[in-house]
Amino acid sequence: MDISVIICTKDRTNDLAKLLDSLINQTKKPDELIIVDASQKENTRHMVEQKSDQLPFDIIYKRTPPGLTRQRNIGISLSRGKYIFFFDDDVVLEKEFIEVILETFDKFKNFNVGGIMGRIVNITPPRKSWDFLFKRLFFLSDFGQGRVKLSGLPSIKIDNKLSFVESLSGGCTAYIKKVFDQFKFDENLKEYAYLEDVDFSYQVGQKYHLLYQPKARLKHFPSTFIKTDSKELRKMFIQHHVYLFHKNMAKNLPHYFGYYMSIIGVFLYNGLILKDLRACKGIIEGLLEPLVC
Repeated sequence: MDISVIICTKDRTNDLAKLLDSLINQTKKPDELIIVDASQKENTRHMVEQKSDQLPFDIIYKRTPPGLTRQRNIGISLSRGKYIFFFDDDVVLEKEFIEVILETFDKFKNFNVGGIMGRIVNITPPRKSWDFLFKRLFFLSDFGQGRVKLSGLPSIKIDNKLSFVESLSGGCTAYIKKVFDQFKFDENLKEYAYLEDVDFSYQVGQKYHLLYQPKARLKHFPSTFIKTDSKELRKMFIQHHVYLFHKNMAKNLPHYFGYYMSIIGVFLYNGLILKDLRACKGIIEGLLEPLVC
């Protein structure tokens, strides 16, 4: 068994159905599909049962309490493949996605590659130069070279150049199985688990090379950000950012400078630019209620 696909989902039945259709149409199909479902209702289970006859691969369906990192670890424990793919439940793959990723692993087999991510084609960098400059100045997440900034936040690749990177996006990524003998997703990161992908991939990147492969293409339709209150999202973001900076980054003057600038920057961006006072309240609450290791 070569290919395991893990999908962690919660109350997004229609989105998941579209992803399953794109898996059916892959030129290289997975050997097994593991769905880790934290939904409150039974809609997703019913949909998977209805589609099971159409799916040309083994299906493992597991109900769990919510929590993305916990769900990912459960999926890993159930997987048998040599390559483990993670897809967000609200993505749609182009038909050659899995084939391209496997070919890339093979092409770079002598480079100690531990993980590869594809390209999200329906996301583009902001066109306004001030937005680009602001995020660079305050060491915030942006679209760039695939590096992890001094603040611990990612610069995400979305261009057309195959590249080595320092972190991977969790919803369109594959890892070699043996990575999980050494690393697990951090279950201190709760619920939607903001930045769990950066945390995990950055640690993997300390022992393996990571690749961005733009020829593996998909679309992402992030419905989470439409349905979730900005106050709760920003609270979770800042809690996880603070926690992961202290967990992963070197404790020296440049890193502390980038970290404190990012705290100021995320507050100013939400308050002055987005004018979202609820988000600002969430940031303050997140700073006052840090995660405990």
